[in-house]
Amino acid sequence: MLTSGKQSQEEARIQSVLQWLSGITFIPNQWNETIFWETVEEAGFTKDEVLHSDDVTFFQKFIDLKWPWEQIEHFADILIALEQYQPNQYLKERAKKTYQFILNESKMYSFQITSKISQL
Repeated sequence: MLTSGKQSQEEARIQSVLQWLSGITFIPNQWNETIFWETVEEAGFTKDEVLHSDDVTFFQKFIDLKWPWEQIEHFADILIALEQYQPNQYLKERAKKTYQFILNESKMYSFQITSKISQL
């Protein structure tokens, strides 16, 4: 997490990958499914893990990779954006459960995350 006011190299790398994913999903003319999933793999997840793993395994991966809560939330946001290109109720459910995981495990209330959950 934060060390002496500086992000660790790993957090910076994950943030960079998430920014790239955001560009792929939020800017329509940049959508490319192959590039999207290759970039997700750079973040530490396979397509199969995102789309097919059980919730416990999926959330444990975030813990094992030591993702900060903000980056996990950003990943859930990206799943919602991905659903625009690959309509799939499962993506919405995965994002919703991810937001709920953040609320439960971080033990901090977030009005913003609660709002995102209610919009799904």
